[in-house]
This record gives sequence, C-alpha cells and structure tokens, in this order.
Amino acid sequence: MKTSLYLCLAFGLLISLARTEKFKFTNYRLISLLPESPVHVQLISEWEENPDFDIWTRIKSVQERVTVLLSPNAFLKYSLLFKLFNIPYSIVEQDIQSRIDEQDRSMALTKNQKSIVGKFARYSEIMSYIDNLAIENPSIVSTYVAGTTYEDRNLKVAIIKTPSSTRKVWIDCGIHAREWMTPATCIWIINKLIKGYQNFEPEVVNLLNYYEFHIMPLQNPDGYEYSHTTYRLWRKNRRPIRGNCIGVDLNRNYGYKWFTGGSSNQPCSDIYAGPSADSEAETQAVESYINKYKGDWDTFLTIHTYGQWWFTSWGYTEADPPHYDDLKEKAKIATDAIKSVNGTVFTYGSSAQILYIASGGSDDWAVGDAGIKYSFCLELRPGQTGIDSNYGFTLPEDRAPMVGEETYAGIVALVKSLMP
Repeated sequence: MKTSLYLCLAFGLLISLARTEKFKFTNYRLISLLPESPVHVQLISEWEENPDFDIWTRIKSVQERVTVLLSPNAFLKYSLLFKLFNIPYSIVEQDIQSRIDEQDRSMALTKNQKSIVGKFARYSEIMSYIDNLAIENPSIVSTYVAGTTYEDRNLKVAIIKTPSSTRKVWIDCGIHAREWMTPATCIWIINKLIKGYQNFEPEVVNLLNYYEFHIMPLQNPDGYEYSHTTYRLWRKNRRPIRGNCIGVDLNRNYGYKWFTGGSSNQPCSDIYAGPSADSEAETQAVESYINKYKGDWDTFLTIHTYGQWWFTSWGYTEADPPHYDDLKEKAKIATDAIKSVNGTVFTYGSSAQILYIASGGSDDWAVGDAGIKYSFCLELRPGQTGIDSNYGFTLPEDRAPMVGEETYAGIVALVKSLMP
C-alpha cells in the first residue's frame, strides 16, 4: 500500500514538473516577408489571427517588411503558401531559442545583484521594490493596489509626489507579457525620479512640485510570470476562455471602439479582444483608477516594445485624432529628447496611420472615454530594422539601462512641455 502511494505521489510530482517545464523554441524561425501587392498585405493580415502565425512587426503596406515567428511545422505550412502566392521571404533567424538563451545568459550575469534597477525582475521582486520604496521614502512615495488578476496577483501603482503636486501623470508597462523591457523601463523611471528628488536635481524637483507620477510597472503580471517560467513569448493575460484557449490581449480589450478592427474573436488568437469590452480584471482596474481622478490627468503613457515609435491616437481608425498637430508637436519634443541620449531615432504619429488599425487599445480609451488629450503609446527599441532588430522581444538585459535612460529623457521632456 505504501509503495503504491509513493508511486502515485512520484507520478504526480513528475506530471507537475512536466507541466511547468519551460518551453523550448528550438528551430523556431524568424521570417521576413515582403508583400508586393494589396493581396499579399490582406493575406498576411488574415494569417495573423492564426495562433501559429506570430507577427512581430507591423503590417502596413506593400514593400514594407513584416517579421513573423514560425514553428518548424508552421514554417512548412506557410512557406508553401508564400510560394503559392508569390510572397518573397527570407529567414532572419534560424533558431530564435539561441536569442532566448543569450537573453538568459545576460540575466545570469546580474542574478546576484541586490538592486532590480536595470534588470528583468520578477513579479515578486517588483512588488517588494515598490513597497520598500514607500517605506524608505514616505514623504514622496506611496502605493495603491488598483485591482487583482485572475491568478490573484496585485496590480500595484507606485505614486510619487510632493505636498504641492496638483496634476497627474499616468505611466503603465507590461501590458503584453513578453515585452520584458517595458517593466524594466518603468522601474528605471521610478528610480530616476526618486533619486533625482533626493539629490535636489532642479529638473526633478520642479516636476514633482507640480506633477504626481502614477506608475504601474506590471499591467499583466500573470502573463509576465508565465513568460518567465513556462512560455517565453506569451503575450496575453492568463484567464481561461474556452477549451485549451487561454488569455485575452489586454490591448484589444479596452471599451472605446472595442472590436471595430484589428482584433480577433478567436479565443486562441494572440490578438483576441475578449468576450466583451472591458471584460478583463486588468482592464477594469486601470479604467477605474483613471476614472477615480477623471479630469486630473495631463497625460496617459502606455509603454510597449518594440519598433521605436511614439504613437498618438487613434488606433481604431486612420482618421486624424483631435488636436493632431499639437499631439505631433509634443511627440517631436519627446522623440528629440530620446535621440539626444543615444542617437536612437523614433518615428511619431497616429498608430493606425503608421502601423495598422487596432481597436480596443488603452491609449484610445484614455482619449475617447477618459478625456485625456495627451495620450501616447510608446514602442521602445529595438527598431524594426538596424541594430539589435533581430532580437525583437528577446533583447538582452544589458540593453535595459540604455533603453531606460532614453525613455526617461523623452518622458521628462514631454511632461515639462505640458507644464504651465
């Protein structure tokens, strides 16, 4: 009897370990497509809804390259379709697992460092970091839990302000799980603001004497943790939907002009918009928090990666957003500041005009429902071409300080331009 019990326990343990084993992307290829006709563009857009066709860059027009990740089986399938429809393609990376391994090695080098600033920290480390900042700097830092996720993780906001702060700035990161560079960037910004104030830097002191910074480093902690433990390139949240299909693309779930284009109603799709507008706990938490202080926000910034873009609204339509000239003027100020740090060039303008139509985004909601004029979506480095572009979402951790510093410069320049 005891032997049988031990065997059952051992078998159960093996099953548990198998379920949590990290997925290997061995021989997954990164492919560059070159659509040469509107039909090609339409086909690639339709294939994006398929779970086995993982687009990493924009689908916009003919003669603009599109990068897609394909498993070995998917490559066999789609390479035949590329040939059938005469879509030129080339292999950018033969084995994306080698890039993931390189990213892991870069993280191992800083594993024993106490500070998480400039690192791809885990959820628990980020939560502890924020809590400790509030304990150590009670006069300028506080925290607030805006909500909890399906897996009962906190959606925590770090609030940095002084007694004279009046207007508010919102910044969120990590809405898409695999975009590890964005939570690291939010942490970098938090650290720069606090250290700058402690060191009496005039620029930071002036900012915090007028603005409260409300920063949510992880808008999708369930997906983020899953991308660390199990499936590196996971995108959505982790709420079960139907059958084996898990997760909603949170940046297709916001209620303003929900499901009017550029999203999917297929639960297994990476761009699944959810069963209804605002269906997800993460979406509801951000919306409730913003609405709690409606009218107090001067800007709403949601940080993604990658592409080196500074997007204005709209995402759901190619029509110009209200005050478009003013929005572009402010975006130019920010991107010029970014360029001044490392020479990184960002393109700015309407996301639908530059990238593609994608409804249900948080930046559109911030304008359309929350009434925040200066709402922007940032897509950090690398760019779609040039240095480091082949890494995509797997950019090594040692790039984090560079990304954080230039992003901080751009945000500070924008916020200063909004001050009276």
